[in-house]
Amino acid sequence: MPDNIIIYLVMVPETIAVLVGAIRFKKLQAPLQNLWILVLFGFSTDLLSRVLIYFKIRNLFLISLYIPVEFGLLASIYHHELKGSRVAQTIPFLTAGFAGYAFFQIITGKLQGFSREERFVEGFLILIFVLQYLYRVMKKLNIFNLEYAPMFWLSTGLFIYFPCDIIIFIFSEYIFSSYSRTFNLELWNIHAVLTIILYTFYTLTLWISQKK
Repeated sequence: MPDNIIIYLVMVPETIAVLVGAIRFKKLQAPLQNLWILVLFGFSTDLLSRVLIYFKIRNLFLISLYIPVEFGLLASIYHHELKGSRVAQTIPFLTAGFAGYAFFQIITGKLQGFSREERFVEGFLILIFVLQYLYRVMKKLNIFNLEYAPMFWLSTGLFIYFPCDIIIFIFSEYIFSSYSRTFNLELWNIHAVLTIILYTFYTLTLWISQKK
């Protein structure tokens, strides 16, 4: 990955999210405790990534290891939030299938790079969960103060992040092979900015106290 300062700045909001989650962990509902576990795992993965960069070791395989963990934890959050819906009933099967596919990638030694297909499927499914949550909120109108609804902030962050991230990952191979290193660097800068935005929303989700 390109060596650029903005990519290292991602560690700042990640660190803040980890600290906020650690401080409020006991006050968090069980699903949001899973979000803190995700934040901690993401921070640890990024830290290891920076170490590998320093020693000039390829680190793209970390993305393929991170994606199934991210999907599993986010899916568990929405499984709880969407309980009673048809989407919630499918989430355990989707999670098992996704984990099986990721394990297949590992045992067949396909982790030299990252899987664009895996990222696309993850992003597509997460967006379905997010849209189902927003639909239920709009339909039931049972949350009067959205600014005090942690799941609303989480869903907003994911809704901003994943459509853009999917586009970057889908076209990454073509861009890497067809354009200059400078353009590739800008692409990863955009990805870093998206990650900063996502972790800002993660922090808000972990910080805000639930109110109706």
